[in-house]
Amino acid sequence: MFGRKRDNEAMDGREVVARRLQQAGRSVAGERGSRVANRISDAIGCGRIELCGDPNCPNCGPVD
Repeated sequence: MFGRKRDNEAMDGREVVARRLQQAGRSVAGERGSRVANRISDAIGCGRIELCGDPNCPNCGPVD
């Protein structure tokens, strides 16, 4: 649902919650935690975070 483009507009509150869940899930359990976080955020109505998997993508790639 949220394929975010990095720009200057503020994030919606639902997107903030979904991204925080995604971050926590990845920290705790890696890729499996990411999938679980997506299910949880979708179930509570915050949507899903979609990552393209391209490590060079400026929107989905790792942040240093």
